[in-house]
Amino acid sequence: NFRQMQTYAYGQFKDVEQNAWYANSVKQAYELGLVKGSSSTSFSPVGTITIAEAITLACRLHSIYMTGTADFKQSGTWYQVYVDYALANHIIDAPYGDYSILATRSDFAKILSRALPKDALDEINTVDDNAIPDVLSTSTNADAIYLLYRAGILTGSDSYGSFNPSSSITRSEVAAIVTRMADRGLRKS
Repeated sequence: NFRQMQTYAYGQFKDVEQNAWYANSVKQAYELGLVKGSSSTSFSPVGTITIAEAITLACRLHSIYMTGTADFKQSGTWYQVYVDYALANHIIDAPYGDYSILATRSDFAKILSRALPKDALDEINTVDDNAIPDVLSTSTNADAIYLLYRAGILTGSDSYGSFNPSSSITRSEVAAIVTRMADRGLRKS
C-alpha cells in the first residue's frame, strides 16, 4: 500500500543537499508520508530521534502497509496517539517510562522490526548468528537486528557490518531504513 502521498522538491529542506548520500532516501520517505521535516524548511539530517519518534515512524509504516493511510489525530501529548496504536498493534509490548529519551540504534531496530509483518521482511541475506561484530546472538534486541540485516534493511556502518547498537541514530539513517522497509527494491544484499 505504499504510494506517493505528497511531493518533495529538492531544496525544500535547506539542509538536505541534492548530492548527499541520504538525499534520495529523504525524498522517498517524505513522499511516502513516512517522515516530516524538523521544520517546514529543515530536515536536520544529523539530528537524532527519540523513542517517541521511533514509535511514530513504526506506526506510520504499519498503518500505511495495512490500510494505505497514516491518519493519526493528535490530541494532548503529541505522541500518545502513536503509543496507543503501537500498543494495540503489538509494535511495542508495554509503555516506555520516558518517550523523550534518545533512541539507540538497538531500540530503533526493535521498534521498527515489528512495524511490518514477518512475511514483509523476507530474508535476502545470509547473516549467521554472531556474524555482526558488535551484536552477539544473546545481545539485547539481537533478534530484531539480525532480522533487519537478513532482510537487507540494515547493512552496518563499516566494511565489517558493525551495527553500533548503543549509539544514537540520525534522521538521515532513519530515512534510508524506512524507505528500505517500504520498498523491497531498495533493500541491500
